[in-house]
Amino acid sequence: MEKLIERYAKIPRRQRFVLVGLIVVGLVAGYWYFYHADDAKKVEALDEQYKTLENERAEKQAYVDNLAKYEARLNELQQDLNAARAQLPDSADEGQFLAQLGNRGRQSGLLIEKFEPKGETPRDFVSEIAFGMAVRGSYHEIGTFIDALSKLDRIVNVTGISMDNPKTENQKVVVTG
Repeated sequence: MEKLIERYAKIPRRQRFVLVGLIVVGLVAGYWYFYHADDAKKVEALDEQYKTLENERAEKQAYVDNLAKYEARLNELQQDLNAARAQLPDSADEGQFLAQLGNRGRQSGLLIEKFEPKGETPRDFVSEIAFGMAVRGSYHEIGTFIDALSKLDRIVNVTGISMDNPKTENQKVVVTG
């Protein structure tokens, strides 16, 4: 060790400062290369991850901020769905529908002479159930009956109407349809 110190002492002062400076620079460069560069890469990766998570958090916060609007829209859509289900019920409910037809016919002043189910025809997502009817009443009463059918909660198509045998009864023209 003494030999090393003697050799160091023989080196001119300016060269000693340069040697010490090079050693310090080498140590700093080694620290930078082996420790700090890896840490810098880790910090950069964590910074990217932070930005990604912050963007996701901001998006989710926007959903939370508008949650009341989304819930109101959901309720509105649920009501629309329930209204559509009322028009297109899951089952035929022929008995209930027949009762509604009878009530509407009596309220309109018609006499329902015949009611004949004609079968079920499957369609895309519903089934069409056909009925044949024979009624007696005035033209106005038949029109009132058809108007009452249009106001039912279900979809009702009226087709193939014919009015025959006009007769005068109680000062009104009665037809069979």
